[in-house]
Amino acid sequence: MIVVIDSMPLLWERLARQLDQVRASQAPTPTAAGLVPLSRQRRLEEALAAIEGKGSPMMIESLKAAIEGREASFELPGFPAGITSNESGPEAYLRGIEQQFKPQA
Repeated sequence: MIVVIDSMPLLWERLARQLDQVRASQAPTPTAAGLVPLSRQRRLEEALAAIEGKGSPMMIESLKAAIEGREASFELPGFPAGITSNESGPEAYLRGIEQQFKPQA
């Protein structure tokens, strides 16, 4: 058991050396001043090309907006009949259910 404990520092040193070698052999990663915006732009354009004609209109608009650097504008449907925009979800729900299911105040 003492041999195992004594050899542990050597194992950790060896592992550290191997990790240093792996890190040194890897290609340098892009920096904030380097290729990151171009790479992101390219990924967005490829994603748009992949979904055009078969993706949802919201997804397409979102990608186009991201490519152009603007906020996406969506044409959302109006509220269902009888619900106004100043009502919250619970208010609209409670107004639409039958009296017997409404909570007693």
